[in-house]
Parts: sequence; structure tokens; C-alpha cells
Amino acid sequence: MKTKNYPNLKNVLMLGCIMLVASSIYSCKKSGETIPLTEETLVKINLQGVEAYGENEINAVGQKQGSSKASTASTASEVQEMTVPFGNSSSIDVVLTNSSATAVNKGLVASSGAKATTTTQVTEKKLDKDVKYKVVVYDSQGNYVTEKTYSYGGEAAAEGIVLDAGKTYTFVAYSTNSTSTVPNISNQSTLSSASLNNISGDLMYFANTLKVNKGVNNLDVVLKHRFSQIITTLTMDANMTGAITKLENAVFKPSHTSANLKLSDEALTYNGLNDAGVQAQFPALGIGLRTVVSTPSLLIHPATSTGTLKLGSLTIDGETKSNVTIPNVKINPGQKYDLKLNFKTCTQDVTSNGLNWSYPAVVVNGKTGIRIDGVFYPSGTTISRNFNAPAADYGFVFDITELDNAFNMEINGVKLAKNEIQFEVGASSAQNIQFLDGSKYAGNDVETNKKIAQVYNMQGTAANPLIKLVISRTGKVTMFGSKVNGGPLYELVLNNGNSFNTFPWGSTQSNTVKVTQLVDGRTIIKGVGAGKKKIPCS
Repeated sequence: MKTKNYPNLKNVLMLGCIMLVASSIYSCKKSGETIPLTEETLVKINLQGVEAYGENEINAVGQKQGSSKASTASTASEVQEMTVPFGNSSSIDVVLTNSSATAVNKGLVASSGAKATTTTQVTEKKLDKDVKYKVVVYDSQGNYVTEKTYSYGGEAAAEGIVLDAGKTYTFVAYSTNSTSTVPNISNQSTLSSASLNNISGDLMYFANTLKVNKGVNNLDVVLKHRFSQIITTLTMDANMTGAITKLENAVFKPSHTSANLKLSDEALTYNGLNDAGVQAQFPALGIGLRTVVSTPSLLIHPATSTGTLKLGSLTIDGETKSNVTIPNVKINPGQKYDLKLNFKTCTQDVTSNGLNWSYPAVVVNGKTGIRIDGVFYPSGTTISRNFNAPAADYGFVFDITELDNAFNMEINGVKLAKNEIQFEVGASSAQNIQFLDGSKYAGNDVETNKKIAQVYNMQGTAANPLIKLVISRTGKVTMFGSKVNGGPLYELVLNNGNSFNTFPWGSTQSNTVKVTQLVDGRTIIKGVGAGKKKIPCS
């Protein structure tokens, strides 16, 4: 009698199914696929941000056309300073500061479930959300393995890159700071032949090798700028009157139209010169501004110490000048710079008059006020002092070093402001002056979020006054104030129904100046007023 072997057949079929499934899993585990499977070797990307290209990088930027390496334009200080003449009685103080943030990389390692880099300190800003960048992987022989495009901010939800555990790979990441496109690599089949060609956008790049371990490897990526950026700021010195009312055709030179980057050694090849230069784009000036800041200008060029900024047409303080050139600007590739141009008019005092009254509060017959030379002035009355300012072709400046807590002036019979200028919060009249940026005395500084003291608790010096009042030769008023004792000056504006008047200032005849102050308890005003005339800059 024959025995049926159904159990053996069942075992054979089961074994076949197991082998088929195993084969399928193995076929899905090809290096370069981005399908995350349990126990796979995955690399997850963590883009930490962007930093400057260090001037002492091992892979230096190409200095010449071709792939030769670069030396920097200068090993001098990160701050470049010069003074440029601006007519007979004016000058421009130029300060170029390297504002790049250079990160410190202390190695690159991989481990399952751990960060792939050790300590990376990034102080420059993150990318904008959804900026696209690409990660390309090459094996230890320099052969192309795979690539993946990411959008910044979406890395956590993106699938990992599947690779082989125990092998070493080169990871290349790059972007042109665009939310819509990322360029393709030319000749990408091998690392030695691969390049990014004709790049005219804000090229950022990262490359490093990594031995991957089994499990999830988290690769921290820090992109580096490869082209230069310059933000240009024009300011007017506090002693200069008027405003910037026209600024056209501001151009940086030299710069190239584009560049090629070789992936294997990161050398840059610069393409043809951009004969038109690179525009510095400024906002609309309206009726005039005293501070103007450009958007970043992108320069594609090797290291140079002979860069220029030419201002095609500039009207400042009522005078127009053409083709104003800032020479010898030192620029290194991959760095971010702040170029500050501070315009000054050279003047001297025609005459000066000190104002130094300080009266403590007293109470007489139940009324609070002050006493001057034995005479009682109750709160609510006005005290004043007159002096003459001889003819001056550049107006009048009043520097106040101490104030409690309000004042007004008259010039040739016209009031400085519609109402007394009140700096204090909680006085008998409402505060009606603030800083241009919205900060207020006895309030918070909008820039630092630190408290600004009441004006009567602050003091300035002759060199760094607490309040500076500038009256132009046309009678226009500009006022500045400090946020800390002896600190820098910031423009002030009137509010809460108050406004400056325009004066008939006499540039060929003497002017009558009257300082007034409303008594409100303790009453203090100390300072010096002087007529100003232009002189040649030394």
C-alpha cells in the first residue's frame, strides 16, 4: 500500500514561498533606492543652514579663469575703512565689514540613529522655507549612485536614501537659493567629471565623505556660499541736514555673468565679464530718507582688492552729484559684506551759546514750581532765554546733554514745534516724541527689547549729546536722540498731534534764537547751540 506524502509537498511549497519573498526583498535593497525598509541602511538629511565659505578652506575658490586655487584678496582686518571726498565741503566715511558667519566643523561620523556630524556651529540664518536643494551620492570609486531633491523644511517627512552598510560615500549638496528650481549636474556619471555649469544664482555647496553604518544615519549638511554678497547702506551724519532724495544706477564692478563649479575639487571657473556690472537695488525714497539700505548684491568674481561701487546719480541735502565712485573695495568669494557709506558735511561754529539751567522743585504756598534769582515760577508757566546766532550758511545745531523733561524753541519768531516737545511719560502734558523705529523714552527699544530710561534719568556728553537738534539752511528741522547714556544717536519724530515748523533761517543775516521750557517740577536743560558754516574738508 503506497503512503501519501502531502506533508512533504506542503513543506516544499512553503520553502519556495520563503525563498521568493527573500529574493524580492533583496532585489528591493539596491543601493541608491529611497524606499525605507525595516533594518535597511538609510541616510536622512538634516540641512542645518548656510554659512560663509571660509577663507582658509582646504578646497579654495579659483582665483583665475580656469581651475586654479585662490588666495584671498587681503589678509588684513575684516574691517576696511577709508574716507572719500564728496565735493569741497563734504566727505564719505566708508566702512566695509565682513559679516559672514564661519561655522566650525569638527569631523563627520555616522552611527545608527545618531547624528552624522559631531559639532557644527552655524550662526548664519537658515534658508527660507521651501528653498530647493539637491543631494547627490557617489561611491568610493567616484561612480554616481543616486540623487534626491529636497525642499527646505520638509526633510523630516522625506524618505531616506538607501545605501549599503559599511561602505564609504561622497555626499554632494547644492542649491541656488530658489524655491522653484535646482540646476542639474553636467557629466554626473563620475565625480571626477561632474560639474555645475553656468551658475548665475546664489550658489551654495556642501561636500563630504561618510562611512555609513547599518540603520538610520543622520547627515547634517551646512551649505556654503560660493559667491559674494554685499548689502549697501547710505546714512547721513547727524550734523548733516536734509535727506537723500535721489539714488540711481548704483553699480558694483567687476563681476562675471556666471561660473562653473567642479565637484571633485570645488574649483570655480569664471565665465565672461558682466560689462554692465551688478546693480545695488534700493527702496523707493519717497520725499526723502536719511538712511537707505539695499537688498543683497550678488558678485561672481575671484578675490579682488580693486572693486568699485559707482553711484550714477545721487541727490543728498539738496545737491546732486553724478558718478560718485567708491574705489578699492576688497572682496573675497563666498563672503558676505556690509558696505556702509556715511555722508558728512564739514562745518565749523560761527558762534556758540551755552544754556545751563537746573532748578530743583520747590513748594511755595502749597504750589510746586521753581525759583530763579529769588522769583517763584509755578508749574505751568514758561521760562525762556534768548541769544543771537550770526549769519551761517549751514544752519544751526543745538546739542543737549541733560533735559528734564521738555522744551521748545523759537527761531526768528517762529516756533520750533507746534506744541512743547514732551519726552517724559506721566508729565502734565502727553509724550509727543518717539524714535523713528517706534521706540520711546520710558519704553522698550524695538531693536534690543531693552528698557529705555526716562529722559530725565539720562545724560550725554559734548561729544555724544543726549539730544541733537539740527536746523538746515532752508529751515528744515531734524532731531536725534540717544537710547543710552552717551550712546549713538537715532532719528526722532514728533507724534500725538505735534509737528515741526519750517523756519526762515538767515544765512546772510543774524538770527534770533529763543529757548523755552514749561515748568513742571524740577526743570533742567543743559546744552550748547551754534550756527554752522561750511568749510573745506581737511
